[in-house]
Amino acid sequence: MTTIESSRPKRLWVAAIMNILVATISIAAVAFLLLSSNPNIPESIRPGLLTTLLALGTAGLLIVASVLALLRIPFARWLMLAAAVIFFGILGFQSLAFLISPTALLPAEAAPKLWTNVIRNALEIAINVWALLSAKTTAFFSGASPNQTFKVDASGAA
Repeated sequence: MTTIESSRPKRLWVAAIMNILVATISIAAVAFLLLSSNPNIPESIRPGLLTTLLALGTAGLLIVASVLALLRIPFARWLMLAAAVIFFGILGFQSLAFLISPTALLPAEAAPKLWTNVIRNALEIAINVWALLSAKTTAFFSGASPNQTFKVDASGAA
């Protein structure tokens, strides 16, 4: 009996690589803020312990979950989706909360950049949902071909 294996969907590659790159940039930014001795960086924008742990934890989880999903670990599909929603959701919420805050004094050029962040984070969540909940990805994680979900029995061939 032969089982037809499906190849790794391109949409999974796209989402996983995007997740890994964005999370790596986030880790690099936090590390820069923590380790930099640049006097032009005010202490008020350096992250505290809780912020550092949250930023590094969510970014690290997103990287690990994306790699595990590429390796076809069954639970990693759902872990990657949850990590992406948490990671990108927090980033989008921060920008949106700052935009709608009545006490925030925003410079004129900041509002469009914050709206861009909100939209980008929503798109990143949408890309992950599309990549991880599609029929091709479901077939990939279940081990079947997206066009053929039955097993082929070649033992009776003449």
